[in-house]
Amino acid sequence: MTDKNNTNKEQDNNDRNSFVGFGVAFGLLGGALFSSIVGMFFESPLIWAFGPGLGMLIGIVIGSIMDSNKIKE
Repeated sequence: MTDKNNTNKEQDNNDRNSFVGFGVAFGLLGGALFSSIVGMFFESPLIWAFGPGLGMLIGIVIGSIMDSNKIKE
């Protein structure tokens, strides 16, 4: 009996931050896409530097908000 309970608790801890990983991945892709589109119009290397980083930051924030809402349920 206790093994099943411990296994469920370990699985809940492993699944706890699953949306943060998705947020990092999709934020990086979205930021790179944003940098590519905006980089066609403005010839600045700062767009290439800050676009993916800003996308990852937004993805991490959205992923952590989704994780915190999942924990409340």
